[in-house]
Amino acid sequence: MQTEDWLAPCDSKMADRREGQKKGWAGVAIALLCALSVHPTAVLAYNQSHVDQLIKTRACAECDLPNARLGGAELNSANLREADLRYADLKAAKLEGANLTAANMIGADLREALLSGAKLIGANMLETKLAGANFFRANLKLVNLERANLSQTVLRNANLEQTNISNAKLDGANLDGANLRLADLQKSDLSNARFKHAILTRANLESTNLSGATLESANLEGTSLAGANLFHTDLRHSKIDGDTAFDPKWLLVWKVANQRLEGQSLVKADLSGANLEKASLEGANLEEADLSQGYLFIINLRRSNLTRANLTTANLRYADLRNATMVEANLGGAQLYNANLEGADLRLANLRESKINLETVLDRKWRIVWEIVNVGAENRNLAGADLAGANLKLARLRGARLTEANLRGANLSGADLVGANLLKADLSGADLSGTNLRAATLNGANLRGANLEGVLLNQTSLCGAIMPDGEVKRCQ
Repeated sequence: MQTEDWLAPCDSKMADRREGQKKGWAGVAIALLCALSVHPTAVLAYNQSHVDQLIKTRACAECDLPNARLGGAELNSANLREADLRYADLKAAKLEGANLTAANMIGADLREALLSGAKLIGANMLETKLAGANFFRANLKLVNLERANLSQTVLRNANLEQTNISNAKLDGANLDGANLRLADLQKSDLSNARFKHAILTRANLESTNLSGATLESANLEGTSLAGANLFHTDLRHSKIDGDTAFDPKWLLVWKVANQRLEGQSLVKADLSGANLEKASLEGANLEEADLSQGYLFIINLRRSNLTRANLTTANLRYADLRNATMVEANLGGAQLYNANLEGADLRLANLRESKINLETVLDRKWRIVWEIVNVGAENRNLAGADLAGANLKLARLRGARLTEANLRGANLSGADLVGANLLKADLSGADLSGTNLRAATLNGANLRGANLEGVLLNQTSLCGAIMPDGEVKRCQ
């Protein structure tokens, strides 16, 4: 069979496509199947007279324009209703106010095109390239945008009601104020997209990637977000109801972001990766809670209990942590720029690789601890310093002067104290496991109850030191 004979049924079906569209999507389905029969560029060809007509009159309803080269064309207010624009090149074309109702635009390239106020009701835009296009106030109701690329696209105040945008790319897209009622967005990439004040009632956002997205003040009544990734998603002031479907973790995040939970118990709560900007958790019990990687900008955690809480790599810029209990909290890699930790209890808290600045309010004791852990204190004069309960694990203190320093209950495991002077230092109850104390001076030091497992004491002076069992070392 010749290629022409094999495609003959498609040719006849395409001729009747518009009639089929009037009866529903059957015509579009037939067109799609035929287009996929062979490589589109080998089959589809535009009608040059139709191209000329469009450029001259901007009136080309039902025109045959597949694969047409219309990049940058001035087509504002053009009538392209039911036109065949499959795989057409419309890059940077000006189509503001254009009528593209029921147009077949499968695979078309509209990157950077201007379509503000355009009418695209029922258009088939399967796998279209729309990155950077502007659809401000455009009407895309019932449009098929499945697998389309809408990265960085502007869709502010656009009508996307009942639109199919599944498996699409909308990363960085702006949909503020858009109407997405009953829209299908499942499995789409919505990372860093904006949906501020958007209407998403009864929309399907299952298994979407909404990391870093803004849903502030969005209407989520009846919306399904099951399996969605809401890492750092802004849910403030969003509206939900009993039919809104969240995974349990993100429902809790929504409650924390939108309800005042001062003094409430959130023990062991999983709030990792949550966006809790400006949330109020004053006096809340967050013992052993997981807040790792959280976006906690300007959060109120004053007087909260964060004992053994996980705050690794959390963004705590401008956070209010005054008088918070943070015993054994893990702040490794956390951002504490401009945070207020006045009066915070940071005993045994991990401050390694945490980030502070001059505006970070930190009691003098804990600022010194931060410096020791993150900068090192080789040969530093810390005589008489209050370092009780400090987490100095793996600290670099070689040659440091720590005479009469208070290191009671401190964690010095794995620390380098070679040649350090710890004369009369209080190390009672301290964890010195694996510490290198070679050639260090501990004369008169108090080591009662200290953990000396694996400690290196070669050439260490312990004259008059009180050992873990209470024995006083004799002087040689």
